[in-house]
Amino acid sequence: MDTAEARAVPEQEWSSREEALDYLMRRYGQEVMKLAYYHVRDRYLAEDIMQDTFCRVYQKMDGFRKDSSYYTWIFQIAVNLCRDHRKSAYRRRVCLKDMGERSGYDDARLFEEVEGGEVFARVMDLPEKYRTVVALFYFEDMTTGRIAQVLGLRENAVRTRLSRAREKLRGLLEGLANE
Repeated sequence: MDTAEARAVPEQEWSSREEALDYLMRRYGQEVMKLAYYHVRDRYLAEDIMQDTFCRVYQKMDGFRKDSSYYTWIFQIAVNLCRDHRKSAYRRRVCLKDMGERSGYDDARLFEEVEGGEVFARVMDLPEKYRTVVALFYFEDMTTGRIAQVLGLRENAVRTRLSRAREKLRGLLEGLANE
């Protein structure tokens, strides 16, 4: 999604916060879900993070300063929630009941058909700091500037991570070809 499209949000048409939230969820919900999945690699956790993201959007909507686009603001909230999840002890707990329900489901299949199979699987094997920038750059078509803005990094740091990720991917894919 390009910058002009991301900024083109018809807020004057909203008669309520609920209507605004509904619009933003329809417009950005799938992208937030994919971003969360890139971080946590679990469909159910990604859904939770997506829902939490839009709960925060609703709670903070009146305080949105419009220094950036809604797109950037929503993605920053989602990234921060992913980081919070990674830091929390909650992610280390395992619920046996949930494991039983999920055992027949392969999370990698969620995006495999859409994103291209083996390459996507290898991207998901990268460490998170590389996986996120690669996913946003190649799968979401974000510029390095936009990625830097969303992740709170310098643009040079994003370029460096992309370069290192490409090197790691090259090694992973060559190893796969040799098998």
